[in-house]
Amino acid sequence: MERNSKLTKQNILNAAIKEFSDKGLAGARIDTIAADAGCNKGMIYQYYGSKEALYECVIKYEYESLLQVEVDIVNDKNMNYMDMISIIIDKYFDFLFAHPDFVKIIMWENLNEARTMKNIATVSGYKAPIIEAVESMVRKGRDDGVFGENVRTRHVVFALITGAFSYFSNRYTLPHLLGMDLDDEKIVKTQKKILHDSISGYLTKG
Repeated sequence: MERNSKLTKQNILNAAIKEFSDKGLAGARIDTIAADAGCNKGMIYQYYGSKEALYECVIKYEYESLLQVEVDIVNDKNMNYMDMISIIIDKYFDFLFAHPDFVKIIMWENLNEARTMKNIATVSGYKAPIIEAVESMVRKGRDDGVFGENVRTRHVVFALITGAFSYFSNRYTLPHLLGMDLDDEKIVKTQKKILHDSISGYLTKG
């Protein structure tokens, strides 16, 4: 029974991720989620309470997936600060490429002025590991005399996140405007290098 319950909850969550990423909170339908999950609406309300509560669970679940990527980086104690820049960029690009639903949901949240995320106190904590990692990197760079004294951690984090995210939030429009295949490995590699060089330049010049 417990195994079946966990499976049903996960099926509902998976179906909800697709529905919310396609239509946002306002446009999503519990009927559609139930049909895709192979259950009835009553089970959704039993496990999650409401459509809004289910949407919050989806956001938390998506951020927790990203959190694990960040934790893996932070836990590598042998990584030097320059390697960390490259690896964080690679990890973010790889994650966003593999999780298009995450990109869509965050875009919906931005359109709706983060109304749901404002009510999820734990979401802000999901960024803590990466902030700690960058702070450690910046401190080491300063101590070694490589990074500028005026470097601000939050600016570095912001550049890392937006530099990767904007690539995928524009993956359907820019190919038509620029004639570029954003799934092409060479183009992805080039964009990673541009982002790396930009952040490295800020860190070293401050």
